[in-house]
Order: sequence, then C-alpha cells, then structure tokens
Amino acid sequence: YPPRGAGPPPAILFFVVTCIAGIRGGNNGGNYLIRGSSADEGEGDSKNSDNISTGDDELSLEYHHGHHKKSGRPQDNAEADSSFDFYAYSMSYQPEFCKENNEKFVGCQNPNESWQGQLTIHGLWPNRDDGTWPSTCSNEKLDISLLQDLSADLAQRWPNVKASSTSPGHEAFWAHEWSKHGTCSGLSQQDYFMTALDLLLKTPIIVKENYGSVVKREDLEKGYLGSDMSVFVCKHGYLSEVRVCFEKMADGAPGERVTCPQSILKEDSCGDEIKIASFDSSVTTAIK
Repeated sequence: YPPRGAGPPPAILFFVVTCIAGIRGGNNGGNYLIRGSSADEGEGDSKNSDNISTGDDELSLEYHHGHHKKSGRPQDNAEADSSFDFYAYSMSYQPEFCKENNEKFVGCQNPNESWQGQLTIHGLWPNRDDGTWPSTCSNEKLDISLLQDLSADLAQRWPNVKASSTSPGHEAFWAHEWSKHGTCSGLSQQDYFMTALDLLLKTPIIVKENYGSVVKREDLEKGYLGSDMSVFVCKHGYLSEVRVCFEKMADGAPGERVTCPQSILKEDSCGDEIKIASFDSSVTTAIK
C-alpha cells in the first residue's frame, strides 16, 4: 500500500485517463462504433450504394429503386464469392422515372414513344436464395466497342435517359450494370447484354391502355403470370419497376422464368390500385 497521504499509483492514474479519453473521443466523433449500430449501418449503406459519379451532375446515376438497399448483403470486391442461385431481372417504367425526377433529364424531354407502353431494362442481377448477392466479381471494365452492334437496341430497350447519345458518359449506366452485376454472371460482355435484351418481357397491353391512369393490381399480375412470378415496385403509388426471376442454368446463363423467392417478393411495394405515370407534355418536345 502507498504511504498515507500519497496519490494513487501511476497504473491507476493511467487507467482513469485512458477511460476519460475514450469517452470524450466517442462523444466528439471518435470511431467508437458498435456492430449493428445506426452509424455502422450508415457507413455500409454508403459504401454499397448504387450511385455512379462520373464528375458530371447530369450523369450521377441512382437507378436501383430499393433493390439491394433494403435487404441482403452484397460482396462488393473483386475477391468476392461469385456463386449465385438465380437471376433477378428488373424492368423500369420510364414515364414514372422521369416524373420522379421532374423531367429534368434529356431522355425525358425527348422520349421514345414506345416507352409509354413498354417497360425498359434496368438490369440482370445474379442473386442467391438467402437474399444475398455477389457484386463486382472482377475488375473487368466495360468495352463499349464490343456492343456497337447492339447500340440501337440498347438505346430503345435499355436506355440511359440521363445522358444524350453524344455525351461522354452516355455508357455510364451500362458500365455500372456490367461492373456490379455482369462480372458475376460468368458471361462475356456481349453475351450478358445480348441475353438481357432477349429476356425483355412484352409489357401487358393494360399499361398502354391506361397510360396516365390507374390499373388494378390483379389485372397487371395476370399479364406477368401471377403474384409469385412478379414483383411490382411503386413510388407514391405509381408503377416504377417490375421484377421477375429466371433460373440459372448449368452453364450459368439464364433459363426459364421461375417463382421468385421471398427475398425478392418482399421488395413489392404496390397496392391494389396502381397508378400509371405519363410523360409531362409541357416539357417534352416531339415524342419519337
């Protein structure tokens, strides 16, 4: 024991000072995170978001409307496990996307007439039954020159409405989809994009017939083979995306349509009545 009147031993003083520093560090922005805390989750959301930035505000893309943000865990690095069980195939309704973004993009101001009644491709995404998915499975960059023969089909059926065809970042959307999802498919770049184009489903005629109006969910489901075969994603009641599932064949390519697992079905966000958006005629030029 120390002599009467002496201060506490140095070891005790060091312990107390260390604790106080730790508490102050945590209160002042120090990196004291608890696994599962909101701060930890926020950091993860930022790292795994679907945003693309090319240095041009016009080309900052956020095409994924909720998918891969609300559920599951990606493996977002080149060493990730590229195994998967099936493909999720997502289609976008461009009039809603333009409405959601106040018609500010060049493709919204000069839209293709077919987009009124035909959804376009968002992406072909390898997924696992447990709700996880592989992501960015290699560092292979998109070589846009390999897709020259597909340019017309891509412009109409897999468009990037955020950039004009003459913009240096016009291919940013396709580059993103290839890097994040295509590299995990095991397909070549040409095969990945050709397959995605071939898989595009014909949109039920009820959408075009009710352009700018409302449809019943049950009627739309019939056009997509039933409630367990399709997922409807809505924004403020408007149809935004339709997602379906395809089997993974032995060679890794998509096969027949299959029932979507619960991990995909739970992304559904539409009600019994679904609004169908229309392009704003006050800002569009001539619809091509």
